[in-house]
Amino acid sequence: MSLKNKIRVLVVDDSFFMRKLLREILESDNQIEVVGTAQNSDEAVVKSKQLSPDVITMDYNLPDRNGIDTITEIFSFSNLKKPSIIMISAHALAGSDIVLDSLRAGAIDFITKPSGEISIDIDSIKDEIILKVHVASLANVKVYSKGIHKVSETKKDSLVLSEKVIVIGSSTGGPPIVEDIIRLLPNDLLSTIIVVQHMPAYFIPKFAERLNKISPLQVVEAKDGDYMITKRVYVVPTDFEFEMLESKRLKLNKKSSYGGARPCINFVMESVVKVYKDKVVGIILSGMGNDGLLGARKIKQAGGIIIAQTPETTVIDSMPKAIIDEGLADEILTPKEISNRIISLVK
Repeated sequence: MSLKNKIRVLVVDDSFFMRKLLREILESDNQIEVVGTAQNSDEAVVKSKQLSPDVITMDYNLPDRNGIDTITEIFSFSNLKKPSIIMISAHALAGSDIVLDSLRAGAIDFITKPSGEISIDIDSIKDEIILKVHVASLANVKVYSKGIHKVSETKKDSLVLSEKVIVIGSSTGGPPIVEDIIRLLPNDLLSTIIVVQHMPAYFIPKFAERLNKISPLQVVEAKDGDYMITKRVYVVPTDFEFEMLESKRLKLNKKSSYGGARPCINFVMESVVKVYKDKVVGIILSGMGNDGLLGARKIKQAGGIIIAQTPETTVIDSMPKAIIDEGLADEILTPKEISNRIISLVK
C-alpha cells in the first residue's frame, strides 16, 4: 500500500450490529476505507472477488461455513492477489486449534472479541484492530499445509543440563512457522529451545500444548525455576520476562530493559547469552518491527550464531530484515533449512 492510497477493508460478520461497529472503528482512521461488508461466507467470497480488498476482517463462526473454509475459497481464485485476512472472533479465546488452523490456512492474525459474539464494547480494542489492519496491509500472505499430525513415538525426557541453547523469536505470521520448525526436530536433541512468540497471554499455554502434540520433543510453557535441560522446548509466557540465572535455571519476572510488550526477544537473548556465552543460537522469524535486533548483537559479540528466516518466506519481513540489514545474520534460511541447521549445530 502506498501512502497515497487508503487500506481497503472488507468487513465480514453475521451480525449487522458488529458490522456497523467495526466499520465505525476502522473508518475513524483516515488511512482506512471500508469498501464493503458481508454477512456470510458466500457473500464474503463474492465481494472479495469483486472489490479486491487489501484486508478482510472476518468472524470465524459464519452461518453457512466456518472461517477456515471461507479463507480457502477466497484464496482459490489464483489470478487474484490474496487479501490479508484477520480473524475477529469470540472463538479465539477457547478454540486455540481454530485460530492456529486459520493461520495455517492463510490468515495473517487474530483478534478476540472482548465479550462474546455480540461485543458492544468492541471499541475497547479499537487501537488493536486498527494497528493489526495496518500491519496486515503490509503482509505477504502464506498458506501452509494442513497436515500437522500428532506424534506417536515415545518422548525422551531428560535431566541433563544443556550445553547449548537455541532462542527462537517470532511475531506476526510466526506460529505456523514455529510449528513447522519444531515438529521436524528429533526427540534426542541435545539442546534447550526457548520460543518467544508474541501473542495474547491466554493463548501461550494452548500454543505450547499444540506444539507438544506435534513435536517429538517435550514442549511446555516456561515456569519460574525451570532448568535448561536437553530435549526440552520452553515457550515463554506473555506478560513475563525470562531471566537466566548462573545455575542455568530460569526466573520469570515483570521487569524489562526495553518497556513495551513482554516477553521481549531482545531481553531473553541478552539474558541467555550472559550465561551461555558463545553457546547460543539466535533465530529470528516473521514479525513486524525489530525486536531481536539488540539481542542478536549481544549473541554475535559473545561469539554465538544468528540465523534469519529468508524474508521471502515470511508473512511480515521486518524482524529478519532488521537482522540481515545490520549484517548480523550468519545464515539466512527457510523454515525447513532452519530445522536441519538446528540439528547439525547441536550434534
